[in-house]
Amino acid sequence: MGRICYSLKDTGADWCKFLAASRPGAAVEVRLDECDFDTDEIRDIFSCQRKAELIATCHVSLPSQVAEAAEKLSAAILAGADYVDIPLDFPENSKQWLLNLALNHGTRIILSWHNYTNTEPLPRLREIAAQALREGADIVKIVTTATRPEDAATVLALYDGFEPGRLLAFAMGPLGRDSRFQALEKGAPFLFVAPSREGATASGQPCVADLLPESAFKLRGEAALPASKSYAQRAILLAALATGTTKLYGVTLCDDIVSAIGVAQSLYADVSLDGTILTIEGHQDILHDGLRVRDNSLFVGESGLLARLCIPLAGLTKEAIEISGEKTLLRRKVDDHRAALRKLGLRLTFTDRSHLPVTVRGRLKAGAVEVDGSKGSQMISGMLMALSQCDSESTLVISGVTSEPYINLTTYIASFFGLTGYDCPELADKNKQEEDSYYRTWYIDPQQRITPVLGLEVERDWSAAAMLLVAGAVAGEVTLRGLDLLSRQSDAVIFELLRQNHVDIVRDPEKNTITVRRSILCPFYFDINDAPDLFAPLFVLAAFSHGESVISGIGRLKNKESNRAESFAEEFGKLGVRTTVSGGEMTIYGEENRRLWKASCSSHGDHRLAMALLVASLFADGPVKIDDTDCIAKSFPGFLENFEKLKR
Repeated sequence: MGRICYSLKDTGADWCKFLAASRPGAAVEVRLDECDFDTDEIRDIFSCQRKAELIATCHVSLPSQVAEAAEKLSAAILAGADYVDIPLDFPENSKQWLLNLALNHGTRIILSWHNYTNTEPLPRLREIAAQALREGADIVKIVTTATRPEDAATVLALYDGFEPGRLLAFAMGPLGRDSRFQALEKGAPFLFVAPSREGATASGQPCVADLLPESAFKLRGEAALPASKSYAQRAILLAALATGTTKLYGVTLCDDIVSAIGVAQSLYADVSLDGTILTIEGHQDILHDGLRVRDNSLFVGESGLLARLCIPLAGLTKEAIEISGEKTLLRRKVDDHRAALRKLGLRLTFTDRSHLPVTVRGRLKAGAVEVDGSKGSQMISGMLMALSQCDSESTLVISGVTSEPYINLTTYIASFFGLTGYDCPELADKNKQEEDSYYRTWYIDPQQRITPVLGLEVERDWSAAAMLLVAGAVAGEVTLRGLDLLSRQSDAVIFELLRQNHVDIVRDPEKNTITVRRSILCPFYFDINDAPDLFAPLFVLAAFSHGESVISGIGRLKNKESNRAESFAEEFGKLGVRTTVSGGEMTIYGEENRRLWKASCSSHGDHRLAMALLVASLFADGPVKIDDTDCIAKSFPGFLENFEKLKR
């Protein structure tokens, strides 16, 4: 007879309405004392179309709070609350006003009494229950605090003589936790649960994941994260440009980091790896000799970042430099800012229009140049590094800035190696031509010496973490260790994004861990212009959310390892996930607890698509065959091992 009641605090109106609309047969308690809602928002919530019943609750601890509480509860009743929870010890005038208002509007009455310190003797609790019935309660609610094991039994004894559905009695606190479930068995109308661990409205309250059967946890355990390839590649390249020895700690190898090491060696650096300590001894003296490149060629593997960093840097040499790559990179354009580089003295000759290999000729010269930031940040990062080595100052005006966190990451890491640039918003205002455009202007001092770093810890990879965090949110419980919440990696935003979308995600500062559990997933809107690599995990999150999610900025995805928007739509379409594209936005039609179809899929050589398909395969009604998972080694070679270890 009893049912789940989601108890909500510290939340917004949209989340309240989402749960009310998406939880048929349940109830939703809105703790008006724990949410900062004005009267209009209360009306909006309690008048919404819904499949769950809404309970308005507003506890008070001081007499001065009674008037405001009565006003909020009145607004909820008038808007159409199904239940109102009125404290039994409210002042008589306020209580009678609310009782009469509820009776006149068909709102069922919960008269509640709470003891937040201990548990009264059973005779006293029976007196309180009898009083609530006399005063017109449809449901009597008595909640105490268990300080001894026998306290829970005392509260549960109240159910003797009560008809089912009329009494809601249990004990709070760790010792009273089981009494919540036992009360349901004895006829309580509701079991109060929190959507997440951090959302509990009382001690001992269970959360959604606690109610799931063990079979719902398809993944469980701790996964090991790789080093951030974005961080490591930048640091390795800068160390190779310096004179002296740099030590990078916490390095784990993936294909892109191996490619960066190869570039460092082509720049005459001596490189050695001892466990996770990467030692790079640079032998460059760019300010005096220019950049020296072995055999006048740089091989960047499949890394678009390396290619775009190296193209401007190649302008610091006295020779023509060829930059080549492999695999999917050969299908990706790398001429993002050719016009700007030409103004700075470089000529790029591509073998096949805009694709590698490319030969860089000319000598980079200082100057003032404007670049279109909508084409990406990677080449801009390379220009910021390279212009610091010129003979005079430079000004770089970036219009329509996208992927701004990656520029910030570059300048942050470069600062450890002695390089500075000055972000000048006042210059940006002078250069601003369109009201809707975002300009950012960098002033770069000339002839800056790149100095080695005694020791630098490479951060864990938030891009890799994002996929595993989403995997935990849709499929079980996953713990990750060593992530820096203050990281300048753009994908670190995934933590706040999941929290804002009410995912059960908790950080333990003492253990330096983040744990995410299977959650109620609501649809969302997210612009990926500043974090395009989040498209893959967000697509998976959207597929299992209840409703339509929108990811904007998908134009940024055309020049990835695959045309990522198209390849995801194609491959997940085989599994039964429907998508539509309009302009620069993709809508993903999600389903809660969905089952996917078995299928034969292609990763298109895209490491992020391969990981996403593996997570989705957990919910398929048959095998999901993926033609190539080796491509995952590009960014996360340990993913397959971690995934198998997490699977139950």
